[in-house]
Amino acid sequence: QESITLFTKPGCPFCAKAKKTLSERGLSYEEILLGKDATTTSLRAVSGQTTVPQVFIGGKHIGGSEALDAYFA
Repeated sequence: QESITLFTKPGCPFCAKAKKTLSERGLSYEEILLGKDATTTSLRAVSGQTTVPQVFIGGKHIGGSEALDAYFA
């Protein structure tokens, strides 16, 4: 399985949705919490985005929860 990294922040419903999508597919992921493990500045540096979630699969930037759904569709 390719590595999956997920930038999230606490209390984010779209983050919860993305994590649920991955879990339902039996996929494990590394979760990077904004405010704890990373900052919005570092998120923008790696993804060009400041919103969460931001999902990376195999090092490739997928995007947010809707983009993740589209990726698996």
